[in-house]
Amino acid sequence: MQILPPRIALMLACCASGLIAAACASTAPAIQRSALAGTRWIAQLIDGREVTDASAPQIAFTEQDRVRGSGGCNTVFGVYEAADGHIDLRALGRTERACDAPLMRQEDAFIAVLDGASRYEQDGDRLVIIASDGRSVVFRAAAL
Repeated sequence: MQILPPRIALMLACCASGLIAAACASTAPAIQRSALAGTRWIAQLIDGREVTDASAPQIAFTEQDRVRGSGGCNTVFGVYEAADGHIDLRALGRTERACDAPLMRQEDAFIAVLDGASRYEQDGDRLVIIASDGRSVVFRAAAL
């Protein structure tokens, strides 16, 4: 039995691993891009109440499954999955700046809906995120 020189053995191993990787990649399922990816929204109604403050809560869904925005006072961030009308917002966090009481109540209601979000409805420039307990936020599309 003849032993291959180390250089040739390494080259053959690299070629083999490349072929295996290519074969796996060709059979891997395509990653489905969320319909919300790359969109930004401004809240109009939270639990049926009009958003009256000039600094309305906003949310943006990135291509990298991240969500970011503002509750009206604090910065909001986390990760999301959205497909076929179902949405899951996880690892939600926010900064801890204090604002006037009415604005904080509005922000708390906004965050509570996002925290419990289970489904969404999108129709053109309108997005509704609905929590598992029925609370909701109605958004209008915003420019990116």
